[in-house]
Amino acid sequence: MNKLERRGALAALILLTSLNLLNYIDRYIFSALLPAIKSDLHFSDTQLGILGSGFIIAYLFISPVFGVLGDRFKRTKVMGVGVAVWSIATAFSGLTRSFFGQLTTRIVVGLGESSYTVVSPGFLADVFSKRSRGKVFAIYSGAISVGSALGYLLGGVLESRFGWQRAFFVVGIPGIFLSFLLFLFPEPVRGSLDSTPENEPQKKYQNLDQKRYFLKATRELFSNQAYLSIVLGYAAYTFVVGGLAFWMPSYIVRYFDVSLARANLTFGGLTVAGGFVGTLAGGFISDAWEKKYGNAYLKLAVAAMALAIPLFWLSLQAKNFDQFCLILFFLELALFICLSPLDTAVICYVRPEVRAMAMAWDVFLIHLLGDGISRTLIGSVSDTSGLSAALSICPWVLLIAALIWLFGILRYWQPAMLSKAEFSVPLLQAHRGFTDSGKLQENSIEAFASSREKKFQMAELDVRLSRAGDVVVSHDELSHLTGDKLSLAAVLQSESLPRYLNIEIKSDDFKYHHLVREVARTIEQFGFENRVLISSFNPLVLRMMAELNPKISRAYLVEHRGWNIFLPGHIISSFLAHPHMLNIKESLLDQKTCAHFKRRGIPIVAWTVNDLTRARELLGYGVQSIITDQILPAELHN
Repeated sequence: MNKLERRGALAALILLTSLNLLNYIDRYIFSALLPAIKSDLHFSDTQLGILGSGFIIAYLFISPVFGVLGDRFKRTKVMGVGVAVWSIATAFSGLTRSFFGQLTTRIVVGLGESSYTVVSPGFLADVFSKRSRGKVFAIYSGAISVGSALGYLLGGVLESRFGWQRAFFVVGIPGIFLSFLLFLFPEPVRGSLDSTPENEPQKKYQNLDQKRYFLKATRELFSNQAYLSIVLGYAAYTFVVGGLAFWMPSYIVRYFDVSLARANLTFGGLTVAGGFVGTLAGGFISDAWEKKYGNAYLKLAVAAMALAIPLFWLSLQAKNFDQFCLILFFLELALFICLSPLDTAVICYVRPEVRAMAMAWDVFLIHLLGDGISRTLIGSVSDTSGLSAALSICPWVLLIAALIWLFGILRYWQPAMLSKAEFSVPLLQAHRGFTDSGKLQENSIEAFASSREKKFQMAELDVRLSRAGDVVVSHDELSHLTGDKLSLAAVLQSESLPRYLNIEIKSDDFKYHHLVREVARTIEQFGFENRVLISSFNPLVLRMMAELNPKISRAYLVEHRGWNIFLPGHIISSFLAHPHMLNIKESLLDQKTCAHFKRRGIPIVAWTVNDLTRARELLGYGVQSIITDQILPAELHN
């Protein structure tokens, strides 16, 4: 990304974050004004809940429409119209006093906000690469906590000075002016910064009409079980966050005998402090974890829920207002930590060309099953059992969210992101340096030199510990030939190697620590971090390598044994290994299995393939590389 592109990306982030700020100010000022509206218009809690749900229901039902528009048309125009519509509707909320009138304005606000929320994340993903998306979405999502808090703060201040009607008018005007800036912004190329095997931006569905595109993209997303696991957990999370945001000022007023202005000021301030810090922390932590391990977004979400659940229970038991505020701060912190990771996960688990549709169905489902239910349900339970009893539902729902995400981590893990763009796995790898008609001994300098002469770009070799505790190149079946003669250090010092090496670490399941440390040290000593791929059958070996040096690429070896139990499309224990790719035994691969891993963006290497026809078949299925004893690069390319 050159200097001009960086400036454009930064400008896009500033504009979209500013609009997201207004989005949440306009959304939550209504919650801040609930007590005043209830007192003036004499609405019941159930009616107030319906007004909140009316916004959400309109918001979610129109989102699939904007998913189609966002994937098919210029996104700046779609967002610009939506921003103007919601801003005008917010201003008009102060001009009606009937229940039907308020419901109508809330519905129109929901329609306008849906266009922006659905389209903007995919837009940002096309101006920032995956390596920085955690931070970018943290900044973008940081506007949620700040905007929500400003909604409460402005609601309290403006209501006390001008009345609740004029408060709506004041906050609606700025969005009308900012919407015009979107029409002037350039449209980025979809998927241009993604490098997954599925990245074919704007091609797969480009010739379909709107109806067929909607059906095909929807079918693709609903068959993506990893995506669904994120969204369903997100729905449970939204049930709680939406219900908390809508009812917390009322809870403070009723249970701690404070004024509406103080309740909004307190809750708004805590939301700014805890929410903003939590959102930024979530983005930076998830980026760091993702570079090192993979699957960081959902892992961080589960960890955040483990903190939020007990804090929620404690907050409902608090009798002292100061104690309640302290607990609420940490609760907000825990809840908002996983906000930007969740949005990033939704984007990263789908192909670039359907991201707007992915966000559209995400918005639809999380609000249909989340705060579209919780606001009215909490209000209804509050009318019969009290608001405290109604809110006590929320910790149990957070537990459901955590369990769904944990299931997603275990079953639908993502590969770790390759840390260096210059590392590339070639089509063919010479197994143990390649056997030259039995003349060359495998796992030898001569064999590696011969593979280079035959135009192999990568050679595979096996290492283990010698009796003296040194890392040597050897294999159990060849130890009678190789012995402990050739050290890994000697190999890496050779000038006759192919460009890349695939180093398989041979170790007993729980006797690997010294070996892995020595392999990592040797690789670093000779500056081979960008030229090696570490592979192993033991997931803990790869996990330790990730800890020692996350820059070194890792592959998990798979067959029917030990840790590596192979199920159709799934590898139990891969979440422990944090691999960048899977090296799978050739006999386990068919077209369906390869297609499954390709959809998930998991690179596949097949071992060991000595039939040229079979090698070409596997490459046609989407396998990225073949480990072979007999096939030459010249033969494959003929």
